[in-house]
Amino acid sequence: MKIALVGYGRMGRAVEAQAEARGHEVVACLGREQLETPPEELATRLADAEVAVDFTVATLVPGVVRAAALAGASLVVGTTGLEEDAYEAMRDAEGIGIVHGPNFSIGVHLFFRLARTAAQLADAVGGYDTHVHEAHHRHKRDHPSGTAWRLADLLVDELGGKSRWRPGPPDGRADGETLYVTSTRAGEIPGTHTVGFEGTHDRIELTHEARGRDGFAAGALRAAEWVAGRKGVFTFTNVMDRILDTDHGGSTR
Repeated sequence: MKIALVGYGRMGRAVEAQAEARGHEVVACLGREQLETPPEELATRLADAEVAVDFTVATLVPGVVRAAALAGASLVVGTTGLEEDAYEAMRDAEGIGIVHGPNFSIGVHLFFRLARTAAQLADAVGGYDTHVHEAHHRHKRDHPSGTAWRLADLLVDELGGKSRWRPGPPDGRADGETLYVTSTRAGEIPGTHTVGFEGTHDRIELTHEARGRDGFAAGALRAAEWVAGRKGVFTFTNVMDRILDTDHGGSTR
């Protein structure tokens, strides 16, 4: 498969290493200066690629999406903190497949499923108050992280005692119906997410801790392999459904 790397920072280089290890050809490595051009010009740089993998910044994503559509290259968007104009560009893109998501770590998506089940069990038993904490390197622009947003959304869906979530800690007394999500930005932490269930007599915690960027790169590459030749807009959850179906002998839709 021929891959273009859109954004050639630390994540782009990690994807490059994974791609070469899996026998794919990297046909373009585009840095910030090359990306700050009109979509029509950027499309010419993507012309040889079957799939482009984007790890840039949120403001560049709409133009990248339009360029990929013009070039006929499917797209994996790993950039976080996206605004509505990026999602609008994805919906408007025709003739290509797009996979986007706040986190491409396969382990994180297993963590999502474990957290959902844990929330269902804690809710059934009662007596536990749930919270979320995430920690990332000091360079990360968005907070809470996109992964924490997704985690908080799925927990609120499962917890009868929580009707909403908000960044925390709160000013003053905590609202019992609010799930609070707190953040740390320090050093070079790759990414840690914890769900805590605080009970009267004990505490239960589930934690996913990334050991580096390779896990995110591996997932992005799996998404690139999956979306090549497809049309439509997908999330990494769709890719995980396929991975788990295949691994368990189920449907390979």
